[in-house]
Amino acid sequence: MTRQLLRRLLGAAAILLITLILLEVAVRIWGYAQPHMCDPIYRPYDRTADIPYIHKANLTGARARGLAVINTDSLGLRAKIAGASYGAKQPNEYRIALIGDSYTFGEGVARTEDTYDQVVEDTLNRRQQAVAVKTFNFGASAYSVKEMVATLRYRTPDIQPDLVVMAIITSDFNLARTPRIDEEGYFVDRNSSFLHDSPVRDVFRNIHLTYALRRIASGWSSPSPDIGEMISRGDIPEAYEYVHQFKKLAEERGLSYVIVLLPRMRTKDWGRVPDQLTRDRIAYLDLSSLKSEFTEEQYRASRFDPHPSAAVHHRIGEALADYVQHQPGFTQ
Repeated sequence: MTRQLLRRLLGAAAILLITLILLEVAVRIWGYAQPHMCDPIYRPYDRTADIPYIHKANLTGARARGLAVINTDSLGLRAKIAGASYGAKQPNEYRIALIGDSYTFGEGVARTEDTYDQVVEDTLNRRQQAVAVKTFNFGASAYSVKEMVATLRYRTPDIQPDLVVMAIITSDFNLARTPRIDEEGYFVDRNSSFLHDSPVRDVFRNIHLTYALRRIASGWSSPSPDIGEMISRGDIPEAYEYVHQFKKLAEERGLSYVIVLLPRMRTKDWGRVPDQLTRDRIAYLDLSSLKSEFTEEQYRASRFDPHPSAAVHHRIGEALADYVQHQPGFTQ
């Protein structure tokens, strides 16, 4: 190798390094990566393969996705008090299990007090004193309706719920959306496997540019089926069968249940799904119209996070509390 060629290679390497450093600085200033960065908050669930991960129990001040800072209770549920445990349900207690994806978990909502599950609990306890209401947040990022049914089957018996809620968006009918986790407790999806399989993966996780590059790579990969578009055209997805399973399982256990259609900005309506739920005699609450009460800026958790903001969570919680309060058997 001649000295001239070596100089060229070193010059090119220096230019590349400077370019990467400048891009990293630009992405940090831009702020794109922050909502995607989190601590290793997940662990495998060992009772069934139908639930690939749940949150680790007894977390204190952990960083979740969407700039949320969370505690988890002894069951691995997002909770105000880290390590909280629960005994047998008391006669004057009404327990609600809320099962969903990142919307229910509250990605993008920094304070647990502002998540809609907590708003339901606080609102119902403020409005009446006949029963003490306790909500349990079984939401987890990227769960599909399949994981939600499995959660009802395997996890909710631990808390003896009176009411079980499946809260969904159209994307939840995409059964391929749920990733796996690595041994530390981080997500591993098809667009970031290079990050997690690398021997210097811990370094990559702290480089903001990595998350921007992953977003670019996702545009080149094979697109997932647009379930939302299919539904808006009037199609009923095959995964709708899991809604039937949710109803059947709840009824077999003598539990009240409801399917909640959550509001989501920049998506079309639910098509024929509400009519199908009505025909199938499945109890549901359509809250999708609530998005019209907010501008897109008000709806979004942050500039780069399309999850609902704390204000939207409060509105969902109030509407769901209204529904629960007027259900037969709530205070009887």
